[in-house]
Amino acid sequence: MNKQFTFDELHAIVAALRSENGCPWDRAQTHESLKAATIEEAYEVNQAVSDYTRTNNPTNLKEELGDLLLQVLFHSQIAEENAAFTLEDVIDGVARKMIRRHPHVFGQKSYDSLEEQQADWDKIKDVEHGSLTPSEELRAIPAAFPALIRSQKAAKKAMKHQLISSSDEAILKSMLESVVALQMAAADTEDKSSFEKKLGEALFSITRLAAKYGVQSEIALTRKVEDFIEEMQ
Repeated sequence: MNKQFTFDELHAIVAALRSENGCPWDRAQTHESLKAATIEEAYEVNQAVSDYTRTNNPTNLKEELGDLLLQVLFHSQIAEENAAFTLEDVIDGVARKMIRRHPHVFGQKSYDSLEEQQADWDKIKDVEHGSLTPSEELRAIPAAFPALIRSQKAAKKAMKHQLISSSDEAILKSMLESVVALQMAAADTEDKSSFEKKLGEALFSITRLAAKYGVQSEIALTRKVEDFIEEMQ
């Protein structure tokens, strides 16, 4: 029977790759140089989940999760070498966060509904992130997020602070107005910048609706594209 490696052994392998006698390519990596690979691996995990759902074959998902885990280990190893933090610090931090955010599991609290639980989850996160103004919360949304994800998070935070309306009537009115404005901009074939601006407004209004109902616009569009490609076969 083949040996099955443990998490600690994988940790040791990464440390060896980064050691003085390790691999020159691995030793040359930095947090910045690994950014693209980390994003790519996360997307590949998402694709593997879709493939697993379709085929019921877990092999690729298992492999891609391993590749994503490797990124976590590499970033942690680099941080440890720079005396910033260790892998144990990462594990401790996320364990404490999960316990803190689930008082109904690890504490004495109970909820009467999923909505109440979600509201408390949001309050706990707000406490963790400190006292931020609404504009600071918006600026804190990572610029590296895909545009649809960033747009939806911005809309959700803006509605939470009542900077924009969360009513169906207001959101649908915004969507209709943005589509009309987009149609008018499309008629002016010379002004591409105006069309781009109006297209952005229409897309943002759609993500407002997605935020209101808790539907991930990025996933919704991805599934539609997949369906469209299949329909075109």
